[in-house]
Amino acid sequence: MAQIIPTLGACRFDSPGEKRLAERLEKKLPDDWLCWFNVPVGPKGLQPDFVLLHPEVGLLILEVKDWKLSSLKEVTINEVTKLEDGREVT
Repeated sequence: MAQIIPTLGACRFDSPGEKRLAERLEKKLPDDWLCWFNVPVGPKGLQPDFVLLHPEVGLLILEVKDWKLSSLKEVTINEVTKLEDGREVT
């Protein structure tokens, strides 16, 4: 089981999707994975949702978007258009 920092009980999730992913990461990843939630990164102190570190695999940074596949209209490398409250938002 991966180590989540801070512990799941101490995390303040912004969406149900963040919580679901944290629970899955903790349960599904092996013990040699470290996973930080909302840790400041870089000189600007930006906070990606998850920073994962494995001694052999490397570093993975994840930003969670709690969107339903059915709400997505178009996805390109630069932008996403989705339905939100019956209107298209880019």
